[in-house]
Amino acid sequence: MLFFISSLLVNGESRADQSSAYDDYQIKAVYIYRFASFIRWPQAPDHQIQYCAYGADNISQTLHQLVLNDLSANKRLVFHYIDNLSQAGHCELVYISPSQFPISHDIPQLSGVLTISSYPDFIDYGGMIELRTDKKRIRPIIALDIIKQANMAISSQLLRIAIIENSLAVTSDKGPPSKEKASIPRGRYASLDQ
Repeated sequence: MLFFISSLLVNGESRADQSSAYDDYQIKAVYIYRFASFIRWPQAPDHQIQYCAYGADNISQTLHQLVLNDLSANKRLVFHYIDNLSQAGHCELVYISPSQFPISHDIPQLSGVLTISSYPDFIDYGGMIELRTDKKRIRPIIALDIIKQANMAISSQLLRIAIIENSLAVTSDKGPPSKEKASIPRGRYASLDQ
């Protein structure tokens, strides 16, 4: 499962119905698992990757199994459940279960900590990556400005299959604030100085 679904991250967005053998939650868990390979962290390149989950659901349980089963990681990967978001500073990737909303809308924005959820409009609450299912497709929605503020960069391979949003509102005389769409230059890592 990991090999098949992981190739989707490199080859384009995935369809939840692509194979009846894989459920939506399994595909999302693999996305989260693979995100670590597409991030340039402020920490040393060989640092231990701490995956954390705030709230238990099918995605977090599948992610936990993926981390446990990764024998090639050479003990560089660790998984923890956290009890509240104040513990996020001990993690590199924090998956926030939709079941934790609307209990907690204050998403931490910490250096070197990537926040991910499939909660609708997660980006609007200060999240970094939202896994959105639309018309049986799973697409990562990425808030580049928030990721930049957290001293991280994202590989252009991931950016090619993502929807890029800045959480900075653009005001106009003709209506309510709207989201900026960022154009992403090609390269190993996209420039975040936009």
